[in-house]
Amino acid sequence: MLRKTSLSIVCLSAVLSSGAYSATLQEAYQSALQKNETVGIQNEQVQQIRERVKQVRGGMFPQISANATYFMQPAPSDPVARQFFPERQTTVALTANQVLFRGLREFAAVRQQKDLVQSQEEIRNQALIQLYQDVTSSYLNILTLEQDLDNIAVQLKIYDERVKELSSRMRRGESSSSDALTAQSSQAALNAEHEIITGNLKMAREAFAFLTGLPTAEPLTDPELAKSVKVASLQTYLDKIENRYDVKAARSQHQAMEEEVSIAKGAHWPSLDLTGNYYLKRPDGYSEDLNWDVQLKLTVPLFEGGTTQSRVREAASKRIEADLLLSRLRRQADQEIRAYYENFQTRLKQVEALEKAGDLSERNYKVLQRDYRRGLARNIDVQVALTDFRIAARALDQARFAAQMELVKLKVASAEIEAPKVKED
Repeated sequence: MLRKTSLSIVCLSAVLSSGAYSATLQEAYQSALQKNETVGIQNEQVQQIRERVKQVRGGMFPQISANATYFMQPAPSDPVARQFFPERQTTVALTANQVLFRGLREFAAVRQQKDLVQSQEEIRNQALIQLYQDVTSSYLNILTLEQDLDNIAVQLKIYDERVKELSSRMRRGESSSSDALTAQSSQAALNAEHEIITGNLKMAREAFAFLTGLPTAEPLTDPELAKSVKVASLQTYLDKIENRYDVKAARSQHQAMEEEVSIAKGAHWPSLDLTGNYYLKRPDGYSEDLNWDVQLKLTVPLFEGGTTQSRVREAASKRIEADLLLSRLRRQADQEIRAYYENFQTRLKQVEALEKAGDLSERNYKVLQRDYRRGLARNIDVQVALTDFRIAARALDQARFAAQMELVKLKVASAEIEAPKVKED
């Protein structure tokens, strides 16, 4: 199981720089966490949501501002009016505004943003686990191709020996020239396949380097699949669906939409605000000595063209949508776990069957090779046996790596692999 760990691994770079070092899957993942942009992007998205919580919460505190105005107008002809409306008016004041009541919308908004923070954190965890799965897939793909090249190299050596033997037999008149040509043709086809796989390996290495930040030539350690691997019952994995990060994120998103309905309904309620001014300077005249004032403002919504109720219906629709998305995600998770579970079981059986097939095909090839030298078997029979042996050997290694990947997918889908702890700035 992937252990929780901090992204700050001081000695990793020094260790990976060693030329004789072979990176394990876990170390490749740690390198990806350090160098892949996914972590940084997800951290910033979490930070953005957290700042929105502060913004909503800040709206519940008093808002204080300093205001200054300078006003000019024609002097009134009436001397009495001139006392009330001076030609020039200068006002400097400190203003404080406190929201007293908004239909409890402000508290619902804070709860909503907290739910969204939780949702985004779970989305980040899901992205980190997806990164682990991507690294594993790339890692095992490289090992599969490298093992395939090793198998082909062994088989090419066998073909070299066989071509030499058939050529020698042909010169002695013990075999026809077609026997040697058949072996040479198969050898040439295998060489062509070797070149194709070599090209695929180079592309896989480039993709791995992009994903993890490791050098393209970094040696990798084969995480061998233990023959005694045992998995729990299917129901054990299905019972962990609610622990999946994407399901947790969807649940938090659904709760946020519940608060969205409360926010929309709160607009039906009256609003109450308290505003106070302290004047540092007022226009000359009757108000010159009035240094402060306080205003309590009550606003009762009577008619807004149906917009408030429309927002309530919109929020209710979003809540239903979030509920449907959560339901679909749970069914999707159920289907994924069932599929990966069956795939892994099938792969294990395939590995077991291919091990037997490989042993039998190798024995068959050796027996036919011996009988051919005694004149008891045909060259075509030896050639077919050699091809069967080659196919079985390569299929076995491919199935072994595929089984490892299916096991990782099963653990990810059932939340058995935990996301690492992220060190945030």
